[in-house]
Amino acid sequence: MTNQAAYILRENTGTSGLVKSARAAVAVLAEHDIPHLIVGGLAVQEYGYPRVTIDVDIVVPDVLEAVEFLTASLTGPFFRVPEFPDRVEDRRNGVEIDLLPAGKVVKRGCKIPFPQPVKVTEQFQIVPLEELLALKLDSWNNSPNRRLKDKSDVVELILRRKLPRDLAVNPAVRALYTETWDALKNEK
Repeated sequence: MTNQAAYILRENTGTSGLVKSARAAVAVLAEHDIPHLIVGGLAVQEYGYPRVTIDVDIVVPDVLEAVEFLTASLTGPFFRVPEFPDRVEDRRNGVEIDLLPAGKVVKRGCKIPFPQPVKVTEQFQIVPLEELLALKLDSWNNSPNRRLKDKSDVVELILRRKLPRDLAVNPAVRALYTETWDALKNEK
């Protein structure tokens, strides 16, 4: 499911290792019957906004179990990042993979929990676009100065994909979505 613009961006910025690391991680998760969803910058790239990201965000049902399986092989590509119990690093290229808890929010104040992945597969499972937008808006709304990139991701995806005003985003952030959509339309 690689978006051509995302592929070109990764090749030209030296971040193509992200895909290699993400594929390796989801393959290990699939071996252990763990479903996943890709969120964050990699998902944004796949939906058509080629912007730089240097890590991979993967939602799993049980973060500690996923970390355990990803790092079980001492000769495998992944090792634990000691300061972060929910992060592994690919020793081949330094790409960090953050594992996020399905059904929970990471930051107090956020209203939208990460979705529950259901499919076990070695192929990327990208979070549905509506859910990605909702997560991004919720993150930005909870931390507007630190999470400006999340708002920018939403703006760029609206513009690039010509998303409709009535897109079925989570009701908790629907007003933020329509406000953003209306502001973009008024700036023409």
